[in-house]
Amino acid sequence: MKRIAIVLFAFSFVAYPARADGIKGLAGALGVGSISSILCTLTSAFGWGDEDLSSEGFDRRGFFIGVGGGFAGENFSDSEATATADDGWSVKGGGGYRCHPRYSVGASFEYFAGFDTQWPVVSDIYDGDIEIYVGTFDIKGYLLTGRYQPYLLLGGGVFAARSGVTAYLGSQFPDYTDFVFRFGGGFDAYATDHVVVNIGASYLLPLGVVSGLELFRVGGGIEYRF
Repeated sequence: MKRIAIVLFAFSFVAYPARADGIKGLAGALGVGSISSILCTLTSAFGWGDEDLSSEGFDRRGFFIGVGGGFAGENFSDSEATATADDGWSVKGGGGYRCHPRYSVGASFEYFAGFDTQWPVVSDIYDGDIEIYVGTFDIKGYLLTGRYQPYLLLGGGVFAARSGVTAYLGSQFPDYTDFVFRFGGGFDAYATDHVVVNIGASYLLPLGVVSGLELFRVGGGIEYRF
């Protein structure tokens, strides 16, 4: 657990400079991915946690892949959209590696849509959709290691907002990309030795030029453990 705490601190340190624009956002995401990969490699290479492996094998080391979807609730600031913005939905996919009985590292890509917006700006009316693409590297810390595994999650990556919002005069809002933190938790349940059903919630805290587009996600998915 001490090693995990050190890595979580390193997440914040690496991500902090990645606040100015899309290039720094990508650099921060690569930093987070590098740290999590190094930690996992060292853990596996030196056998840390081998003494904690259970006889059931639900906490075994190995790769996993998964897909999921859910409800996406907007928490946009007034500078981006008013309360007339609708909530949306998301779909995601990803994979990773269980490095230790108590944690895994992974990467995911998630697409958010359905955020219909409409608000007045001076004498004009703007409406349309906002689409969001999020790619993060994540660490999951497992509170239990049996068939049922509640977990906490922390990640960081790239947040891209692509706007289809246009004014009635024909001008279009620009697109923005920057760094994002992901905080969350959930519950993994092993239906079999290889099939895992997941429910969870996470909050996305984008920084820099996309800081006004905070949102949360509640959903589920399915994973396959190799």
